[in-house]
Amino acid sequence: MSDAVAKHERAEQILGELAELGLMLARDLAVQAREAETPEERAVLTEAFHKTSRTVRLTLALSFKLDRDASRDAREAAREAEALAAEAERRESRIIKPAPGRITPEENQKRRVRNILNRLLWTEAEGDSEEYEVLREDLDARLYEACDAPGFAEMPIAVLAETLARDMRLTGELVITTAETLVPANTSAQPPLADTG
Repeated sequence: MSDAVAKHERAEQILGELAELGLMLARDLAVQAREAETPEERAVLTEAFHKTSRTVRLTLALSFKLDRDASRDAREAAREAEALAAEAERRESRIIKPAPGRITPEENQKRRVRNILNRLLWTEAEGDSEEYEVLREDLDARLYEACDAPGFAEMPIAVLAETLARDMRLTGELVITTAETLVPANTSAQPPLADTG
């Protein structure tokens, strides 16, 4: 077993244990909050429950992120191995094609979706940079998987962004600005005046 695999397994065990402990604590706090005799005590216990449950949620999200990262790394390693094999085969046959030096349509589509959903992710994270990063990783993983679908680069950006926002259960209004909603710089934003003769 490699050192990286052992570290990953140990991290998963720790995260699992932390999630279980946090869940037990959250259950205890929920019971105590329901049994609180004063509003002040209830408020303190409710706040503690909220923080603990958020910590559990973030712990679970991190655990899922580690799983996705491991899967992505395995897929990338397989793709690199295939690319190396293809490169070796091309060299052997003396037909070496230069790598394209431009951004692929799929990469451009992913970049556009990230830009559209960025504000919504920040709002969902309520300003918490760690939760924002978890949401960004989740979006990147979903885009990475969606990129393999036929016609991904040609999908309307609004449809793709709305679908991903819905799949991620993001709340808040998704604002998409297209060229159709922009006023050209050389025209007036006011309607033309009526001809009064």
